[in-house]
Amino acid sequence: MTVQSIRDQIPAHYFKQNTFKSVTYLCRDLLQSAITIGCMWYAVLPAAAAVSAAVGNTFFTIFAYFVAWNLYALVQGLNWTAVWVLAHECGHRSFSPSTWVNDAFGLVLHSALLVPYHSWRISHGNHHKHTNHTEADTVFVPEKLSKEKAALREALLESPIRSVFFIVVMLTVGWPAYLMANLTGQKYDRRANHFEPTSPLFRVTERSGVVLSDFGLLAVLAALGYAAFVYGPLNVFLWYGAPYLWVNHWLVLITYLQHSDVRIPHYSPEQWNFVRGGLSTVDRDFGAALNWWFHHINDSHVVHHLFSTMPFYNAIQVTRLHIKPIVGDLYIKDSRPIVKSLWESWRYCRYVVPSEGVTYYKY
Repeated sequence: MTVQSIRDQIPAHYFKQNTFKSVTYLCRDLLQSAITIGCMWYAVLPAAAAVSAAVGNTFFTIFAYFVAWNLYALVQGLNWTAVWVLAHECGHRSFSPSTWVNDAFGLVLHSALLVPYHSWRISHGNHHKHTNHTEADTVFVPEKLSKEKAALREALLESPIRSVFFIVVMLTVGWPAYLMANLTGQKYDRRANHFEPTSPLFRVTERSGVVLSDFGLLAVLAALGYAAFVYGPLNVFLWYGAPYLWVNHWLVLITYLQHSDVRIPHYSPEQWNFVRGGLSTVDRDFGAALNWWFHHINDSHVVHHLFSTMPFYNAIQVTRLHIKPIVGDLYIKDSRPIVKSLWESWRYCRYVVPSEGVTYYKY
């Protein structure tokens, strides 16, 4: 199969971007975020204060506010992850047919979530161009070990406690570690990150975009610093920082599970091609609520890798109606609980060894 032969079997209207439709989804996400803030300010916090005053117990008061703020952070984290997804669409030029509209919305939305828009757009685009290529992919690149070293690794280093610890690390600091130190990316002979224009992640012609992204981040950080000065660091953390941590959690979890599974291979340069790479991804069904909240980025990822400029609202339709009949058993989907999928992928998808073929696992 070629990309063109697959595309020819999909109705052409699915490939068209619609700015108005994309903006309506953005308005949905921003409205949800505003409603969450309003509910927290006008309902949840007053209720927690009233209950704690009535009970008059210090421990209960702390517990009530702890539950209230964690609930806010969780819900707002879902709302902002949805916004993150739309900024990601801008980076793929699928939010709008206009490049400047994509970049304007993408720069503002991603900067607001402390993501260097153009820097990540560039490295993420290279990931799409080289998905599961052992020498050129840019994220979640597995170690390459001989069969002997792999056996020794399993005997000495793998344990449930160690796995749980590093899963927690990945889901909390994995995203900033990737941006700042290219963790899980390809190894380079010099420092690589998403903030230096001279980083090996970027070509010379792309450096101006990196600088613009840095200025976007500095503007948001300055606004957060001013807010901390006026309202206090704790308030900034509760209203912004805690949901931001949830956004980091979800985006790492989503992308990790899309590219880590016992059923998908990683290809050497001699064996890799674009279609093989695109089909070496997994659609993860998180349930109707989360699928809807995340704009189906998690359960339409195979189509997204084959046609990254296709809008997300069309990608899910193509996934449901067309992709399985076209690619058959090469289409991989997982509807198991998130925790089970995460545990299996972490335990069994740690490195690659030379192989003369692929064992096909089917649940």
